[in-house]
Amino acid sequence: MSRISLSLPLIASLIASCLAAPLQQRNDTQECISTKLPTQHLAKSIDFTSCDASLGLPEALECGTYTVPVDWDHPEGEQFDLGLVRLPAPANSTSYIGPLFINPGGPGGEATGLVAALAGGALGDVEALFNAFDIIGLDPRGVGSSNQIKCDMSIYAENVSLFPTTQDEYDALFDKNKRLGESCRNLTGPLLEHVDTISAAKDHEAIRIALGDQPINFQGESYGSQLGAQYAALFPCNIRTLGLDGILQHSQGEAANLFIESSGYELSFTHFFSWASTNESSPLQGTDVEGLWIELLANASTSPIPAASCNDTTCRSTVSAEDFLFNAQGNLITPSPDASAPGTWGYLAYALQNASLGDASALSTTFGASNVPGLAISCLDWTHESSLTLEGVLAKKYLLEQHYPFTRGASQSWTIQHACLGWPALVQNPPKKLDIDTGDATILMVVSDADPSTALPWGVGMLEEIRNKSFIMRKGEGHTSLVLGGETTQVIGSYLITGEAPESGLITTS
Repeated sequence: MSRISLSLPLIASLIASCLAAPLQQRNDTQECISTKLPTQHLAKSIDFTSCDASLGLPEALECGTYTVPVDWDHPEGEQFDLGLVRLPAPANSTSYIGPLFINPGGPGGEATGLVAALAGGALGDVEALFNAFDIIGLDPRGVGSSNQIKCDMSIYAENVSLFPTTQDEYDALFDKNKRLGESCRNLTGPLLEHVDTISAAKDHEAIRIALGDQPINFQGESYGSQLGAQYAALFPCNIRTLGLDGILQHSQGEAANLFIESSGYELSFTHFFSWASTNESSPLQGTDVEGLWIELLANASTSPIPAASCNDTTCRSTVSAEDFLFNAQGNLITPSPDASAPGTWGYLAYALQNASLGDASALSTTFGASNVPGLAISCLDWTHESSLTLEGVLAKKYLLEQHYPFTRGASQSWTIQHACLGWPALVQNPPKKLDIDTGDATILMVVSDADPSTALPWGVGMLEEIRNKSFIMRKGEGHTSLVLGGETTQVIGSYLITGEAPESGLITTS
């Protein structure tokens, strides 16, 4: 571990300038003020019980529900149940602190699933963390056990391009999105209009109060960093520790978001090409992997490659160049040679090898019902004004293809800006710059310099929105750092337990 130095002069100067230029000075006599949550209709506590065996969760977990308003602006109106799990600290723990909320990101990721993975050893030996906290996995509203958004998946599965090049293709995309959103509204009800991140942050505050009204401990991964930052903006006085890992910035413009995310995806892909062509753990060792990727895109553009394991019910039976571009990103998440499950470099290497042999199943677009909550949340959180005409779409597509020839604009940001065209639920939480002043509580910000999803500029940008922070950069690949098990994991764990953040400006290497 080292301080940022001249070995990374450009990044160092950029970060240093942000660290040295604080927001408007805080008046030390100013009272900390948090948003007042209407709690008169809420239960005072949560009853946790053993989880239903049909859920297949580890026996150590406890399950609970908590009823909240669909619309926090009308707390007396319709209500629904949030679902959550708790991994309790040992009853005889001498280092117990309280609850720790963990969110895996997405949006649409199930916090209950992440806590189940942690209980199963996903973080390795973290006994100190488990002894200190009851680890809480609260599925955000509309996700998993919290009244998951339901949609007509036959509409979702329609093969309509996110890269329209003609007015007819643009109109077809708009029509599909509109029909899909209407089906979600019909099957889900009014909650579809209220799954924005502000509402989710208020849900976390309600749960915090019900769990004993202690200052919150929160660890947000990826989109979870947006959720955490939004919580801090609303409830700055109610924080003990708040960690943001793989940071998303909810204030950049539409074009900027496309370029920022594409820069991370493209950089990570070039690192993957080098690894896959030279590492002995890669099935593509000795292959020009960069050239193979370009060849696969060209071939799939002419004639989509068969996906032998798919039958157009759970996944698409052919894989187009567009499918390759969008689906490769998720397999750059973990720079591991393990090919046993999606999300790793090893899996992507085997996927490309198999595609070159005529079976692209591993990169086929899937139709799981868990795909739609993230879309519903994103359509309430992000605008898409630059995509309201075909001309705007084509201009963005052209620029991104010129700057990022390997990824060509495919990204989660592109999906949001084009899958939300025609969406019937209006934006509730448009992008805006935050001014987060948590008083004496320090927010821990963790980024990596080659993240394929939450690129470094978003993290640096958030330095302008958070007053009291410690900024840590991991030098390396992969999306987020918490579950990597290296020194960055140790830094995060130490911060959460002690409440003391390391000096801002540190670089870690694992």
